[in-house]
Amino acid sequence: MSKTFLPLRELKPGMRIAETILNDYGSIVISEGTILDDHMIKKLVNLKYGEVRVIERDQNFVVSEISESFNASYNSSVNSFKSVLYDAAIGKNINMEKVDKVVTSVVARLNEKRDIVRCINQIKSADQYTYTHCVNVSLLCMLLGKWMGFSKDKLLMLVQAGLLHDIGKSKVPREILNKPSTLTPEEYEEIKKHTIYGYRILEKEHEVDQEVRIAVLMHHEKIDGSGYPTGAKGDKINMMARVIAVADIYDAMTSNRVYREKESPFEVFHIMEEESVGKLDVAVVNAFLNNIAAYYIGDFAKLNTGEICEIVYINPRHVSRPIIKVDDRYIDLMEERELKILEIL
Repeated sequence: MSKTFLPLRELKPGMRIAETILNDYGSIVISEGTILDDHMIKKLVNLKYGEVRVIERDQNFVVSEISESFNASYNSSVNSFKSVLYDAAIGKNINMEKVDKVVTSVVARLNEKRDIVRCINQIKSADQYTYTHCVNVSLLCMLLGKWMGFSKDKLLMLVQAGLLHDIGKSKVPREILNKPSTLTPEEYEEIKKHTIYGYRILEKEHEVDQEVRIAVLMHHEKIDGSGYPTGAKGDKINMMARVIAVADIYDAMTSNRVYREKESPFEVFHIMEEESVGKLDVAVVNAFLNNIAAYYIGDFAKLNTGEICEIVYINPRHVSRPIIKVDDRYIDLMEERELKILEIL
């Protein structure tokens, strides 16, 4: 293999970048060694790069369709977990073989972080939310666990807990789960029971570790004790539950729901920055924000003014307010507070 410069028109998915590519602001757009996909090639075209240095392979090299592979694996995981939730809803034992297969498939995607971030932000139908949400949370838990230095065994347990965190919703009436308007106090109390339902479902599964069951029970607890079902505080909350809480909020708020449209990732970052004191574990929030936001550098977004901007720099102190570029102007959103990122394009 050798390194060669190629014009953008000759780039193909599966080619590997030979040198780290920076934008005008000095932020990394694509790291050395990254395998290109259609999204990254489009990003380079938008940035108006003339040519890019890639690692050249021999003529027998088969282009790897990373995104297609990821999507196929993701859709398979969603369909498998759909049948797991159906079994739980009708009172059957959980098919732990299917659960373990999904967990293995998720962990196998550990090095495809960009695909994970992009997949989670894809627009999905609201009626599929319950299934896609569970798989998304397991993927986000995997990233968070890796960023926080979890051991391999703990990471597997965390991914399993993330996948199963909402299994108790299989016992909540569908008319409440899918209600397009505001829940009554009684309906909200029923929704809150899903953590207890989930714990009881998993109690019957001897293959599930007790720590996973506790994480499922406690993933809606808050650091200040304002959560449910027990009102536990601080360190009394299972660590995996604290990780799931952050993954759960991010995916829930960036997804379309029957009762509201999704928020932009940067609006959710802002909410997390505000709520990390008192509600969410600060260490988990910081690990999440400081790592995931970098995947949006080089992406284009729509502002509340209708203008299109490029995200060029993530402010590590205020991840939700990056520096952007509109035409030839650089704008620091920390200074231009009236500007907001509405959606990633």
